[in-house]
Amino acid sequence: MNAKELLLNQFEAFQNNHWFVSLENSLVGLTDEQAAWKETHESNSIREIVNHLIYWNQRYLDRFTGESPSTAKVENDQTFEDMNGEWDWKKTVDRLKEVMAQWRTAIEESEEERFDEGAYEDRHEEWGSVIANLTIHTAYHTGQILYARKKQGSWNVENGVH
Repeated sequence: MNAKELLLNQFEAFQNNHWFVSLENSLVGLTDEQAAWKETHESNSIREIVNHLIYWNQRYLDRFTGESPSTAKVENDQTFEDMNGEWDWKKTVDRLKEVMAQWRTAIEESEEERFDEGAYEDRHEEWGSVIANLTIHTAYHTGQILYARKKQGSWNVENGVH
């Protein structure tokens, strides 16, 4: 399996359950109120986690496709805030799905050599490694979403993991 196939396989796991619940399934049936719930003041809500994922996935997608970043560079803590002024939960989820679908398309349309190219000007790290880390980052936060849903009692085990 080459880098492109491996990355496409990882992006498939965001749409469909595999070894773990997919990102899309982790959000199924979630209401606006549930998305805004926080266990403690210090914890992040699911809405904040989704905003964070939108920010970083969009920012790296823009760089990968050669576009100017569509969002200003901010401190990581700020990425959990609503960066687009969008408080409609369904639109927020749709935006995340759109960004992930755009990533999948960008990977599909790229030549294998693209994943060996450097992703940064100031240090050497290949795009294949950067994208793999981005998918791990997204899976990590998907786990946080599931944990929050289980804590608040909004997780339906028919959507995956008990």
